[in-house]
Amino acid sequence: MAQVEVNIQLAETIYWQPETECNFEPENTVDVWRIYIPLYKDQTAHFLNLLQPDEIVRANRYVQEKDRIRFIISRAALREIVSRYINQPAKGIIFGSGPNKKPFIVGAALRYNVSHSANWVLIAISKTDVGVDTETIDASFKFESILEDYFSPAEISFINGNPKNFFLLWTRKEALTKATAQGLDENLKHIPSLDGMHITNTNILKTDKNWLVKSFKTDAENQGSIVCEKIIKKLCFFEIKLSKNV
Repeated sequence: MAQVEVNIQLAETIYWQPETECNFEPENTVDVWRIYIPLYKDQTAHFLNLLQPDEIVRANRYVQEKDRIRFIISRAALREIVSRYINQPAKGIIFGSGPNKKPFIVGAALRYNVSHSANWVLIAISKTDVGVDTETIDASFKFESILEDYFSPAEISFINGNPKNFFLLWTRKEALTKATAQGLDENLKHIPSLDGMHITNTNILKTDKNWLVKSFKTDAENQGSIVCEKIIKKLCFFEIKLSKNV
């Protein structure tokens, strides 16, 4: 049975660079963007002008207004960021959905993935498969009841009742499933998430590629993880100021 490598690392510190430092040419690179939602929550009417009709329908399905606002801002941010890489108008970009609903950009050799939680949106851009996840470190979340279903004994020992450790490992597992387009399924328990080099088989990750997992703090209260193919040479982290008038 074929095997794949998963190299998992923790980034102690990262520097969120301004958008002016990005060359928008991700050769052997993954660019991770963060967007602070509260800066734009009163601008949703403008951002709606960027969205396609199907995205507006999706936005209107949200019951909670805060969720609707988060979706609108995340989609508008995705369009604005991608437009800078492919030199196309943001509104005209067409997104598609592949196997297991893996998103892609029609007519562009660019991959992306999006995650949002609480006040943050993370968007990962690359020319190879990529997955990203961010989660708020919620000390009130009762995670103990799901540990045996989704984590190995060694992972449970590492978590040791600590919410920070739980969300660290959870973001790694979720980002890996997003990068490999398999979704959260019965294999989650067997997907590695502890620091170090892991060897697993292709049946677990549903891929023959080798992967790099890098975890970082989205901010002091939010945990993030990025997953990319191991051939990637560099990870870059950026912040963007979205256009408030569309």
